[in-house]
Amino acid sequence: MSVISEEDVRGENLFKDINAEDDDWQPTEIESMCMNCHLNGVTRLLLTKIPFFKEVIVSSFNCTHCNWSNTEIQSAGRIQDEGVCYTLKVKTNYVQNVYAPDPDPEITIEKYTRTFEQNEDLGLNDMKTDGYQEEKATTSTSLKD
Repeated sequence: MSVISEEDVRGENLFKDINAEDDDWQPTEIESMCMNCHLNGVTRLLLTKIPFFKEVIVSSFNCTHCNWSNTEIQSAGRIQDEGVCYTLKVKTNYVQNVYAPDPDPEITIEKYTRTFEQNEDLGLNDMKTDGYQEEKATTSTSLKD
């Protein structure tokens, strides 16, 4: 049996709403082992409530020896008493896809022929196609006319 009663754990004195003006509500610092270098580091825990959501534990670990750090958020709320269990029994090993049609051998897919090349002057990708210079020349002469 736990030393802390459920009223104290779920009560106002352990979990507190997030408030920017509250200066006295500081995270709890705990010395713990670093999983990277196996020396002692510091874990900071903040027990808080997110409005219209649930109670959470925000934790941050920092090791001064190897500079490894880790942050995470965990649910501190109660796990629901009842849930839903779904059971699926497959009697055959053949599954047909009902959303996508079977591939049609008469349909051909054309390959994309344009390629991109690095432009050394601007550092941008320019499109390079066959006959591009010829099209550019004919376009510029038609614009002059």
